[in-house]
Amino acid sequence: MLLLPPRAIDPGRGAIYFISVKLNLNPFTPLSYVTSVHRGSDAQGELVGEFELGVTHSRAIITISEHTTRLVNILISNPKSPREFAWRYYNIELRWDCRTKLDDGSPMCICSDAASQQLASFVPPPLDASPPLPDATLTVFPDGHRYFDHILLSALVVERKMTLAG
Repeated sequence: MLLLPPRAIDPGRGAIYFISVKLNLNPFTPLSYVTSVHRGSDAQGELVGEFELGVTHSRAIITISEHTTRLVNILISNPKSPREFAWRYYNIELRWDCRTKLDDGSPMCICSDAASQQLASFVPPPLDASPPLPDATLTVFPDGHRYFDHILLSALVVERKMTLAG
């Protein structure tokens, strides 16, 4: 999958990120998916990050640049509201609030910083929709551009966690 800017805004721009998902069929671990994000239009670009998440959320791992850790060390879900998440990676703190549902059933996820300033929004297709599904839409506002890698990675992790929980 490629992440592209809207053609109306930047018609000549190529892919910004290449996102791939593969199934981990290791017989000694529960079923899981590995999602990788690379800069550019293919897997040969710089690795931005990678995470493995499956039915056993506690075993999830994430790699950002050269740093690998358990996902629970970076992404925390609110126990009182399972559709709210906090992403903390060194001095980067993002909050995702996915409690809003649009008319078609799609969740509307809002990403804000520690000061509650909105940085991005993410609208994945509804889980129970019939094909053809609409494309997921990630909108990153100018104040979020410096955190783009983390916004994209955290949006993918949050969506995977909600899909597995749903």
